[in-house]
Amino acid sequence: MKAMDDEESQYTAGEELLYTVGEVAQFYGISVRTLHHWEQVGLVEPAERSWSNYRLYSEDDCSRVQQILVYRATGMKLVEIKNVLDSGESNAIHLRRQKERIMRQKNQLDGMIAAIDKLLEDEMNGKKLSPEEIGQVLGDANFAEHQREAEQRYGSTDDWQTSQDVTASWGRDDWAAHKAQMDAIDDELAVAVREGIDPASERAGELVEKHRAVLGEFFPVTHAKHFLISRGYVADERFRKHYENRQGGLAEWLAEAIAHNAARNGVDLDAAEWN
Repeated sequence: MKAMDDEESQYTAGEELLYTVGEVAQFYGISVRTLHHWEQVGLVEPAERSWSNYRLYSEDDCSRVQQILVYRATGMKLVEIKNVLDSGESNAIHLRRQKERIMRQKNQLDGMIAAIDKLLEDEMNGKKLSPEEIGQVLGDANFAEHQREAEQRYGSTDDWQTSQDVTASWGRDDWAAHKAQMDAIDDELAVAVREGIDPASERAGELVEKHRAVLGEFFPVTHAKHFLISRGYVADERFRKHYENRQGGLAEWLAEAIAHNAARNGVDLDAAEWN
């Protein structure tokens, strides 16, 4: 092959350069042992020998080696390659056949990969997450701490058990979906603060109802419960920081808006109980 002219072989046959087995092996990135094996099975037999009986490969031999490598890369067995090369048929015919076979294999592999991806997704989504892992999904470094405190305070209540039952089968996708809902309503609340919406207004009431509905994914959140939960948005520095980081004044505005909405729905704010 012309590409091997740079090797400057010391052997020639007329004007044609000849190459030793070592030169051919080095050029094509294969071992001398491989070339010897191919010769033994009649796949490629060097055309010439040196005066010291070294195998010498002609340009045609090198072209055959290259063809063998191409066919081998398509997954053909050596016996099949030999039959193809010795048949005299067009290489294009055999390459098209190999391409069709490889495409079928590719489709099968793509199907297997898709099945494995689905199993992995199901495994990850069905895996029970730790509070720390849930916190990572929610982007809340304090989630695990909140959970421990909530369990200490509400662990004996029906609402706590309900929330545990609801989330028992939740995986990453479920928690991520809940986070998306919370982010969406928090964004709307932040816009309301920026636009100067009165926390006692009907619009504010609509927003806090959406907020209450998102919290209600875990257990029934009555207006009284919503009001009591909202007290923590101001009193607990962690919750206050969460809302203030999203929009200055949001913690106070949200707590006030929830209070107005609870009062409109019959809650006695001075005597509110968890029911």
